[in-house]
Amino acid sequence: MPLFPRPKEASPAEPAVESPVAPTYLPGAPVAADGGLRGLAVHREFLLGHVHALHPFGIGLLDAAGLTLCESIVADLDLPTFTAATTDGWAVRAANLVGASPRMPVVLPVVDEIDAVGYRGAPLPKGAAVRIAAGAPVPEGADTVVPLAEGLRVGDVVQFASEVRVQQNLVLAGSRITDGDLLVPNGTELTPRVLGLIAEVGHDKVLARPRPRVVVLTADTALVEPGLPLTRLSESYDSCTTMLAASARRDGAQVFTTGIVPAEPKELAQTLSEQLVRADLVLLITEVTDDLVAMLAGLGEIDVAEVDALPGRQVFAVVGPERAPVLVLPAGAVPAYLAYQLVARTLVRRLAGLEEAALPEAVASLTRPLDAEPSRTRLALGHYAPGRVVPVPGSRPGAAELAQANALVVIPPGTDPVAAHSDVTCWLLD
Repeated sequence: MPLFPRPKEASPAEPAVESPVAPTYLPGAPVAADGGLRGLAVHREFLLGHVHALHPFGIGLLDAAGLTLCESIVADLDLPTFTAATTDGWAVRAANLVGASPRMPVVLPVVDEIDAVGYRGAPLPKGAAVRIAAGAPVPEGADTVVPLAEGLRVGDVVQFASEVRVQQNLVLAGSRITDGDLLVPNGTELTPRVLGLIAEVGHDKVLARPRPRVVVLTADTALVEPGLPLTRLSESYDSCTTMLAASARRDGAQVFTTGIVPAEPKELAQTLSEQLVRADLVLLITEVTDDLVAMLAGLGEIDVAEVDALPGRQVFAVVGPERAPVLVLPAGAVPAYLAYQLVARTLVRRLAGLEEAALPEAVASLTRPLDAEPSRTRLALGHYAPGRVVPVPGSRPGAAELAQANALVVIPPGTDPVAAHSDVTCWLLD
């Protein structure tokens, strides 16, 4: 043994293990019903309590199509702005022609001629007439227009052989819109026709909520963006991003996509944080794992629940300093699309200031039996035609089956299959 032994190298320090932080859950979460499932309507209402309509601001009319009006539009002018003749003729006071007949015609001097829309002329003296063109403004004091052929002009005078009614052959100022009329009430959706009305009364912008900015983020290692080659048998093309981005855009959102990102929690958290600067809502399409739940819990407050009619755990979070809502949509074309239609669409409409729009319902006869699930509502793809619905076949349905479907067949919980020719409720998709 050496006299002066070599000192032992210091053992490396054990890496510090971070203590797991208990997640912070969103307050007010509803208690699950018997069976541990939260009702779909209750779930939507709870999430809506954490999503608020965007603040309105002045938006030009061309950019406001499809938005929600946040003020009432009141007319501040009359339309038409002037009383106009509807025919070529003679502008007169009807009282001046009382008693006119072929045997005793009334003769009035012609004091002016008006043939331009932009020229009203001087006020009409009593006992006089003005030659006027169709569409031209009648002079002040005139209350009727006699058709041109019903007056006989002789030099500087015109003869009338019959009486006339007040306001004959006139379009009155304010007959379409009167100053002070309520034209468009607060909360109206700004359709092209409504925007045309607002423009007609002279407004070039409106107070409206902007389009919600929705980021569609897909996290998966086995998906490939369309247009790129598949390099492994385990890979498949991503249909969810396109389908859900198109759905959100059709519902009035301004949509941003990120491409496919790894599902690794740290990288996903980084990508998510970077997207918050342009997001009023993030739709995160990925498999729900404990690591994903922990990652979202580290960024804010979360809600995790089993929800009737939706597969697996449903996760919602508010994250970042602006408390941006993040809704996790399950991986797979069909579950992701169903979660969008039944939950996410409601959140997009809330951000836009629109009322919740439930899928329209219809009752139809089922053409073949469908199995029920013991403890939850089952939603099956179907093709609906008035009076009947045909289930769309496929043991593992995807975008191809969704393209064939236009309805969801609602199968209540139960142990027995729903027999063919039974009446079932359908939620119509398109």
